[in-house]
Amino acid sequence: FENIKPGDLAKLYEPLFERGSVWYLPLTDFLRDFGRFKAGVLKGAPLHATIHISPWGLQTEFPEHHLMRDLAVSFNEVMEIEEHRLTLYRTRTWRDMKEQKIRIEIADLIRRSKAKQRACVLSCFNLIEAYINGLAWDYVQTHDISGLSKDNRNVLTESERPVNIIDKLVKGPRLITQQNTGPLHQTREPLKSFIEVIKPYRDSIVHASPFAALEKFGGYDKLSKIYELNLSTVRRAVDITIDVIGEIHRFVDGHGALPVWVLPRKNDGTFVIGIDD
Repeated sequence: FENIKPGDLAKLYEPLFERGSVWYLPLTDFLRDFGRFKAGVLKGAPLHATIHISPWGLQTEFPEHHLMRDLAVSFNEVMEIEEHRLTLYRTRTWRDMKEQKIRIEIADLIRRSKAKQRACVLSCFNLIEAYINGLAWDYVQTHDISGLSKDNRNVLTESERPVNIIDKLVKGPRLITQQNTGPLHQTREPLKSFIEVIKPYRDSIVHASPFAALEKFGGYDKLSKIYELNLSTVRRAVDITIDVIGEIHRFVDGHGALPVWVLPRKNDGTFVIGIDD
């Protein structure tokens, strides 16, 4: 900690005792009541993070941290099933694969792969939304936005009405940096692919319906998106997600290619998940 005395830390005793040695509190409240952390201690945790104190020590939690790991775990498991376990059966003859035991094994692998594929696409969308919402919240806490127009204030806060995620991604970064233009546009990559791939597949899962999407949203068959989801699409969704986050991060922060909470990847695209993750 910076300039903190033992007496300041002693104030943690009573609330920890009352909560059975496990306490969650907003980072902003911790900074106000107990003191500031030295540079690097929070490992890139944003202002909207939550402090988690337990017998394991002091940790930080925030939506992007969890959703990044949801994405990584589901994608890694899809890759393990599709690229390794199911591959073992693809060299077998149809006669072999029709055996009851093997059919049961293959059916189980396919079920789990499909479940993880859907979970991964949902995590891609959720992570991007959490990231842009977090940036907006952090900005609003540290800046006076009263000079912005009502519509622009609503893009950051959604205090008046919900905002389409596309508008958030296009307008949010430029409002946060007070620039005339932002890093993303509907007709350019990677946002173009986000609109064409991640959003319709996610919407088809979250808003499952036999009705087709409205023409202004592409007019696609919602159910077909669920049935057609495969490893290739999931790979692309993951790549698009990292690209979108990277474009925004470089524009808003300017330090590093990606936020520090984004997990590194191996050559095959899977994510490296460490013991502290």
